[in-house]
Amino acid sequence: MSPTQGTRLVVLLLGGLLMTACINGSDEPAENAETPDYEVETVVTGLENPWGLTFLTAEDGNKALVTERPGRLQVVDLDAGEMSEVKGVPAVASGGQGGLLDVALYPDYGPGQEWVYLTYAAEGDDGGQYATHLGRGRLDLGGMELVDFEVLHVAEPFTSGTGHFGSRMVFDEEWKLYVTVGDRRQRDAAQDLSSHWGKTLRLRRDGSIPDDNPFVDDVDALDAVYTYGHRNVQGMTVDPATGLIWQNEHGQQNGDEINILDQPGGNYGWPVATYGREYGSGRPIGDLPPERDDTVDPVYHWDGTRYDHGQQGFPPSGMAFYQGDAFPQWQGDLFMGNLAHQYLGRFEVRGREVVKEHRMLAGRGWRIRDVRVHPDSGQLYVLVDAPDAPLLRVRPAP
Repeated sequence: MSPTQGTRLVVLLLGGLLMTACINGSDEPAENAETPDYEVETVVTGLENPWGLTFLTAEDGNKALVTERPGRLQVVDLDAGEMSEVKGVPAVASGGQGGLLDVALYPDYGPGQEWVYLTYAAEGDDGGQYATHLGRGRLDLGGMELVDFEVLHVAEPFTSGTGHFGSRMVFDEEWKLYVTVGDRRQRDAAQDLSSHWGKTLRLRRDGSIPDDNPFVDDVDALDAVYTYGHRNVQGMTVDPATGLIWQNEHGQQNGDEINILDQPGGNYGWPVATYGREYGSGRPIGDLPPERDDTVDPVYHWDGTRYDHGQQGFPPSGMAFYQGDAFPQWQGDLFMGNLAHQYLGRFEVRGREVVKEHRMLAGRGWRIRDVRVHPDSGQLYVLVDAPDAPLLRVRPAP
């Protein structure tokens, strides 16, 4: 028995005991937790600050790709609990919040089109300046290598700052690619259409600009911009029931929010309309979103009043809608990683409205970086952000 397999067995055997620590109640203190109907096992350990997760096709076996922020891409065998590093990953700038970030597959991934997309922080030619990059390469599983890697887009300008790179990716039903870029801690840049900072970008699969992007005819705006006024989006997913793209966004001293990306060219507020406040002083940063008719209101937000037990905000990360057979009671729910408060949020959603929040995996010290729903089993896979981190699997309790 391998060490990893031994870890999985231990977690399974202790699952019933550990689950009593989980939170499963909406906006309530921990003592009001419900009895969970799932168990957790460790698939692999030893990941270094993992960031992104996606599943390979069934033809490749039950495998997933996982990014590690220092610059490694791993193929994880989800059945065997083993991982192998992929060669040919581009050089990344691993520092601050930078490094190798998200991973996604070509919409029609398969023989001859084994494209794997990566977002990552990388240094410019002059040195000491960094930007969020988007690139892709073909995955050769036999050689465990990315080949023909090409840079598709660079979110300029470069800067010496190492924060707020974003970055998540999703493809829509028309195979357009959406990429988030943080404001690089220069808040006013989110309102500047001549900068990629604080924006959601929309591109074709080859990195070119779609003709129907909202600002392609505006000489004062960058053609790749789809929406603006974002602080630092680190979660994005497509609702399979509607095709709508949902995002989460880090606020400042509260102000975290969930948005629906259904207004091309829309201004999503930061920093002119936000529930966030200045660190330390607590002074308002901008107007409240409902006070302005030129910005898009979040569908859900945290302003410091949501909890009665001292929790501030919901520092968010990866997110996914549930669609599967393993947990029919969760059908249509939205899952979202919580970083600072260290739990997995489950949100009941009705249409465009978030109606109730539940907590899972609380009390274990796990900063949740990403969550994905397995397309075949319907089980949840969860990435923990730590220097020696596990990939977790959430499955129905016996």
